[in-house]
Amino acid sequence: MNPGDGIDLRLLRYFLTVAEELHFTRAAARLYISQPALSNQIQRLERELGTALFARTTRGVNLTSAGAAFLPYAQQTVTALLTGIAAANADTVVRVDVLDAELRTPRVVLSFLRTAHPDLRVLVTAQGSASQRRRILAADLDAGFCGLGAVADDALAGEVIHREPVDVVLPATHPLAGAEQVGLAALAEDVFYLPHDAVAPEWNDFVRAACRDAGFQPRRHPTATDGAATALDLVREGACVTLGLRSTPHPEGTVRRPLAGAGLAYPWALMWHRQHGDRPAITLVRDAARAAATAHGWATR
Repeated sequence: MNPGDGIDLRLLRYFLTVAEELHFTRAAARLYISQPALSNQIQRLERELGTALFARTTRGVNLTSAGAAFLPYAQQTVTALLTGIAAANADTVVRVDVLDAELRTPRVVLSFLRTAHPDLRVLVTAQGSASQRRRILAADLDAGFCGLGAVADDALAGEVIHREPVDVVLPATHPLAGAEQVGLAALAEDVFYLPHDAVAPEWNDFVRAACRDAGFQPRRHPTATDGAATALDLVREGACVTLGLRSTPHPEGTVRRPLAGAGLAYPWALMWHRQHGDRPAITLVRDAARAAATAHGWATR
């Protein structure tokens, strides 16, 4: 038996995850396995290679010189194998829901996916996180982009792909429109737009929690739709204010202002069925999300 004959894709993915996190507990959480099981698998890989890949100290984990040398080849191998799997399964369809077609984070990830696998068939919907949960559990959807709060079922798994800053969007005529920053408590008397609860309940929970922390319960505008454009139109008309993801363009007649203090960051997540995490369709999307996060410097923790 030659060195490396016992190495499979899963071992390489375990190695790459630990190399990214440099922390066994965090890596195990991302991989949905126990920390002892992950340590055992890394030790198995090290035995296969005949060398230590990580230096374990009381202060943490670092790549050894051998681990650093092995890293780019492990990355290339995993990428090549996934590309080969996609090519061999040309009839495979990746079914993914982007929550709202106007939001930037899912579009960026799917652009990375198409660039890496231009022949891959991808079916994209934008039906919201409540629909995502139902369809993933029914095996009618592979993955969904949503807020981390949507991953609230033992049968579902997810990982944060982008902690995106959240700003307040005000009518240009609002008394605070000229401020450099806006404290959320200063908006306690304003009416807030919240999307339809069936579309993104985790976003509404996020907004309500932020307002509660600021000392008030937001008054909700009676209009609720499934898209960001309507919300911003209402803000432009002076009917309400809203919290919005920083990457979402705001129309003329509105202003975007950072929140004072520590601010807010929304935890974008990718959600899938816990038992299907190793399927090529999901693996390809997860890898595209990580590539996008690395390329754009997205915070994930």
